[in-house]
Amino acid sequence: MSEAVKTVHVGLGPIGIEVLKAGTGAGICEPVASADISPEIAGRPLRAVAQQDDLPDAAICARIGEAIDRGLEAGAQVAVVCTGSRLESIEAQVEAVLACGLCCISTCEELVFPWLRAAASADRLDAVATDSGASLLGAGVNPGFVLDLLPFVLSRACRRIDRVYAGRFLDASRRRRQLQAKVGSGMHPDEFRALAAEGEIGHVGLAESAALLADSLGWPWEHFQETLDPLIAEEPIASEHFEVAPGRVRGQHQRVAMGDVTLELVMALGAEDRDEIRIEGDPPVHAVVHGGIHGDRATAGIVVNLIRPLLDAEPGLRTVTEVALA
Repeated sequence: MSEAVKTVHVGLGPIGIEVLKAGTGAGICEPVASADISPEIAGRPLRAVAQQDDLPDAAICARIGEAIDRGLEAGAQVAVVCTGSRLESIEAQVEAVLACGLCCISTCEELVFPWLRAAASADRLDAVATDSGASLLGAGVNPGFVLDLLPFVLSRACRRIDRVYAGRFLDASRRRRQLQAKVGSGMHPDEFRALAAEGEIGHVGLAESAALLADSLGWPWEHFQETLDPLIAEEPIASEHFEVAPGRVRGQHQRVAMGDVTLELVMALGAEDRDEIRIEGDPPVHAVVHGGIHGDRATAGIVVNLIRPLLDAEPGLRTVTEVALA
């Protein structure tokens, strides 16, 4: 069995903790330093925050620079960054990691294919990573697996590919409160539409998934149409965190059309959990994951399972369709 990779963990919210636990549980990660800016977390022992006795008792740093220094002293090779969805919000953190020669894997949704909306930042980070001999990767379940990597892998069975459809449907009532709020649970439809028009609501990364898939297939990805609409409750519906009256929003329907790639995402209270992929070609492929792939747990699994392959990847900014899966 391979030795655990010494890791620095930046961002210890729900996803960051899930990744940390999955990595140590699988024997892939050996955490040697951590950081989080939250005053409720910074300064506390990592073991206590994660509620896992086999983790280090060292205090969580309030500054990423301090965590990087501690990590380098302990021989860290990879930093795991779970702090934001937009590349702009994490760029400085990632650059600091890469400049020190650490490889970096992040759950930042835009980083899965940042050339779509943040090309200048992507090029800067690619240059820093290349100069430092480090590799950088955005990874997760959505984007990063269900609607991009998985359809691409399934398409390898096709001699000819005409069109690709992938859809993800999840019952938000089974997910954490943050996600239920993100999809507009309980809002008035007009409020939802206003926030959607301002880009203040909706899932980050659906268009990035489409672009990653199209690019991996050798198709153009520069032009696309994206829609975001509220799903309205026809009868009362409730979760642990929200009670939604008829006429109020129970979730969202998001769709991206990019040439011959179409992606669809439904996240709503009471939706059916499933993931579906249809590839029109020779031969055609139709796959359905009944019950769907769980977002938080699968994100942690994907990130952890890509840590060792990332160390063997070419320096620079990489994508999940060009990094080895094992």
